[in-house]
Amino acid sequence: MKILNTDEIKNSLIDKLGSHKFTNKLLLLSKNPTSEVLYYKKSIIKRCEEFDIEYVDCEFDKESPEEILAFINTFDKEDGYIILAPFGEGKDLTFLKDNIEIRDLDAFTYKAQGHTMEGSTERLPQTARAIVRFLEDKYSSLKGKHIVISNKTTTIGKPLAMNLVTKYATVTMITRHTADQKNIIKNSDIFISAIGRANFYDRSYFRDGMLVVDVGTTYLDGKIVGDIDYGSLEDVDIEVLTNKRGIGALTTLMLLESLI
Repeated sequence: MKILNTDEIKNSLIDKLGSHKFTNKLLLLSKNPTSEVLYYKKSIIKRCEEFDIEYVDCEFDKESPEEILAFINTFDKEDGYIILAPFGEGKDLTFLKDNIEIRDLDAFTYKAQGHTMEGSTERLPQTARAIVRFLEDKYSSLKGKHIVISNKTTTIGKPLAMNLVTKYATVTMITRHTADQKNIIKNSDIFISAIGRANFYDRSYFRDGMLVVDVGTTYLDGKIVGDIDYGSLEDVDIEVLTNKRGIGALTTLMLLESLI
């Protein structure tokens, strides 16, 4: 097993952010946040402070969608926001997706999602954009690559699949109800997992010569754990981008890059 990292991309983003003077703000919006949301938010705040970016950390509780919208739209249209999901129980998000007016940094609104359907990489949700950035940095072309994605959300799986299809990759999206998952994954060139189930995929899912990208995050015993059981892959001829020094290291930086 060969462990990959995104250090080179990360360092180029740090240089870019460090040379820019930010005048707009970042709104961090959460509602009854989970431990994973709090972990991600903490990493964003740390980077904001590092690059002298003003941020507003707002945790909602029982506010109505109308009250939340009124708060968001009091900010300047050049200020950016991110909805940290899961956002409460997820109810009434349609109202917010239709009506937020300030800069959408994570393809939350239907308008931004429409751009991703047309293949826009710059308008992708940040995790999906980070994955594309990594793949484009590793391969000169994705044409003909068979890529399997284990995630069907509008923040990762769906927009990522559409973007990779526009790059002429062959994309298969699997869910927990997909039959014969092991053979589907084994027959792929690239497997991308973001299901949030600790150590779920073991050696039996993989073969020599694959690239595995682990985007999963599960807060377990005080640590963030990925979807892939790395211990079972030690003697497999496989490349793995783990959830450490991987996509997560890029996502926060690319979020801030979108403020420029």
